[in-house]
Amino acid sequence: MEYKTSISKVTEDNVTVRGEKLSQLIKNWKFTDAVFLEISGRKPTEEESTIFEKILISIIDHGMGTTSSLTTRFAASGGNSLHVAVGAGVLSLGEYHGGAIEKAMEQFYSWNKKNPEEIAKIVEEMLTKKETLYGFGHKIYKNEDPRVTFIIEEMKKCSFKSSFLHMKEIVETKFKELKGKILPLNIDGLMAMILCDFAFPPHLGKGVFIIGRVPSLVAQAFEELTSEKPVRRLDEAEIKYLPDVQK
Repeated sequence: MEYKTSISKVTEDNVTVRGEKLSQLIKNWKFTDAVFLEISGRKPTEEESTIFEKILISIIDHGMGTTSSLTTRFAASGGNSLHVAVGAGVLSLGEYHGGAIEKAMEQFYSWNKKNPEEIAKIVEEMLTKKETLYGFGHKIYKNEDPRVTFIIEEMKKCSFKSSFLHMKEIVETKFKELKGKILPLNIDGLMAMILCDFAFPPHLGKGVFIIGRVPSLVAQAFEELTSEKPVRRLDEAEIKYLPDVQK
């Protein structure tokens, strides 16, 4: 049976990855540039290289309390190997944790050819219908996601030009006008805008999140396996029992 791929080819003396020799990648490329090449099929520009590295760093960890971190630790505490625990953490990613990037990319791509007034009108209609504005709002950061602020500063430093970042002000302004409070762009939303600037397809959004977050899951699993007692469980004081009133 013949299989076809444009990703890589192994020969006796080298490996070709997206048209580049692995030997040259080892000698001359940064790891994050090689990741960019692997998933997109092209070498990033200097500005893209800088920002891609920054966004991966920005999502490397967000505490032990996230869904993926806790899932990783609970899986490890059951006596599973490190890779099984990390895999469990990855499998816990979904629409509400890690998956918002993909949805936000679809949203921003659909707005790309529209002028600011048209985007503001769409946002108003979405709010009226109580539809989700993907990439905005955060459980912890109510007024501003500091990671967004840091990355935007880095974008300015390296002169990275975004064709999507203007949507941030449009959405935040319209939301405050209609709701009287702030709904800040979150890191998923900014990542989505940047990945749209890279011309990545939305399906890669969750993949990029996985690449950035897995190092943290490895660390969580390792710490759980080496520093904690087996079999985590919630304390009964943390569980509120709700009797079945129908019985």
